[in-house]
Formats: sequence, C-alpha cells, structure tokens
Amino acid sequence: MGSTGPGAVGSYELLVQLATGGMAEVFIARRTGDGAGGEGAGDGEPLVAVKRIRADLRSESGYAAMLFDEARIASRIVSPHFVPVLDCGLDAGGAPYIVMELVVGVTLKHLTRPPDMLDVGDALDLIAQAAEGLHAAHEARDSSGELLQVIHRDMSPSNILVGVDGRARICDLGLAYALRRTTRTKTGTVKGKLSYLSPEQAHARPLDRRSDVFSLGVVAWEALAGRRLFIGSSMLSILHAVLEREVPPLSSEREGVGEAVTAAVARALERDRDARWPTAADFARALRAAAEREGHAPSRGRMGARVDAILPEPLKPLAPSSGAGGPLSTPDIIAALRSMHAAGVVGEGDASGILAPPRRSRG
Repeated sequence: MGSTGPGAVGSYELLVQLATGGMAEVFIARRTGDGAGGEGAGDGEPLVAVKRIRADLRSESGYAAMLFDEARIASRIVSPHFVPVLDCGLDAGGAPYIVMELVVGVTLKHLTRPPDMLDVGDALDLIAQAAEGLHAAHEARDSSGELLQVIHRDMSPSNILVGVDGRARICDLGLAYALRRTTRTKTGTVKGKLSYLSPEQAHARPLDRRSDVFSLGVVAWEALAGRRLFIGSSMLSILHAVLEREVPPLSSEREGVGEAVTAAVARALERDRDARWPTAADFARALRAAAEREGHAPSRGRMGARVDAILPEPLKPLAPSSGAGGPLSTPDIIAALRSMHAAGVVGEGDASGILAPPRRSRG
C-alpha cells in the first residue's frame, strides 16, 4: 500500500506538514529506504523533519544554494544544543531539501508569550544552553581543521527550540555567515530580525561572533523581563532603539533577579563589542554562575511539562516516544500522522518556518 501522506522526497515519506515560513516548508517524515513509502519501511527508526523550498520559490536558484549552505554549515556543528542536519538532496522534481532531527517541542518565542513568564532559573538555564549551542557553531571547523567563522546573524526566540526533554537547541542557519558559504549578502544589506540586531548589524558593519552574543543577550533580557526590549513603530525607530535606547537593569524589571544575573546579561548587551563577553561560552558560564549565586534552580522536568502542555497538534502523538535522536516511528504513530494529514491538520508557522503552538484564548 502506498503513502497516504503529502508525498515523498528522496528516500523520505512525508507524513504531515508542520509549518510554512518565509522560504521553506517543514514536514514530519520517516525514512523508507526506497522512497516509495512502503508499509513497514522505517518502523522503529527516528522520525525526522524535512525542510524544503516552497513550491513558488523553487525556480529561483539562490534559495537552493541557501538551503544547501545551511546543510553544509550545520553538518559541521556538534552539540546537544544545536539541531543536527542528517541529510540533504534533491527530490524527483529537482527541489532541494534538508533532513534534520525532529525536535518535539516549541520555540522559546511561544514559551514566553505575555503574560506567561518563565521561572527565573528555567529561563537562565535555557539561555545558557542556547549559548553553548551557539558557541559550538562559532567553533565549527572544516575537514582540514580550519575555523569556519560561523556567525548565526539571526539569533532570536524563534530560532531556539525547546523540547519536551527541557533541552534548548539552536536552529535555522538560513542567514548564517561562514567563510566558505557559497551565497553572500550584498554589502550594506542588513540580515536578521530588527529587534535582535547587534549595533554593528544595524550599521551594516563587519561582524564577528560577538554580534550573536549581543543578540542572545536581547533574548535573555526579554525572557527574564517578560517584555520586548527594542521596539518601535517603524524600521527606523527599531534601529534607533537598538543603537541608542537605554537598557533597563533586569533587577528593576523582575522581582528576585539580583545584581549577578543583571550584570551577566548587561555585559552581553554592551554596545561596544570589546566590552561584551568575548564568546558565547563565557556568557553561558556567567549565567550559570549567577544563577547559582542567587539560588535560581532550574528544572528540566518542569520545563518539559510546560512544553508538553502547549505542543501543537501534529506533535502531540510523538511526545511519549520522544528521546535521544527524536521520536521513533511506529505503526500507530504513522497512522495518527497520516490521519492528521487527511484531516487537513497543519501546525501553525511563523516567519521563521518553525513550528508554533496554536494561540490560546484569553477568555
């Protein structure tokens, strides 16, 4: 019996769509071995996420190059806090795709929607994990051992996935810079979400890893304060905020946040990059030391339960089987995902193409 899902790419049967973003669409899939989606193929193996260029953009070669660049860069990054790329190729119609580990979880953006706030210890733990994943990207090397000089350039809550295991993972290298990347940004072009740009990004100046440290500092400030930091009514007003607006100390924004945490995040947000934490690993260590000093204890179990409670519909059947390497493919799960596809169930997406939970009613 053939596949009853949304099709196949290479040797992967697509089961249900997760999201559609600015340039790509993402599916839950399973490896079949022959691309035919035959019954029983792939049973017991981890399910994966397949990302491919949207149909309306497949004729533009630049998007294919960007996707394969993302795969090449990500394949050199080894960290439990970075979503690994497992495979890439072209489907029967010549459309490019990449295969990633499937994370049963949601983005940090959707864990911190007002008025919801993370426990201080949990927020610090998630940001420290993300910083460790970011450092692994910055330290990625090619096969000869040369530093790739990866800069993410789009660090934001939308690009930090948090799984039901309570673990944070950096994702989406679509805008990343690397030494041997084949696609290049035009000089003077600003890349990334405006509210999370570093000052040097806002000025379209040359970047190094400290730019990502600043962006993650913005994410940290917002996760702890429970509100946005750099906002405005226009692109120019947001860029002005990034460059000029005073950053309130976190101790004045959140009860229970002391000077150690405030200082650790404030250093990441120094506009003079020479005054920032020199590496994301330094930032992670500072956050963990500050959390310990102030008695903010994280709980991966508590965090995982919170994620599980707001999982989007296509991921709900997968939570019980989620483990190292992703949820396992079983006949019952395959049937459930195919039924979702038949019923038209699709996970909400945001601009990043990352799976989002449905918006909750405020009553």
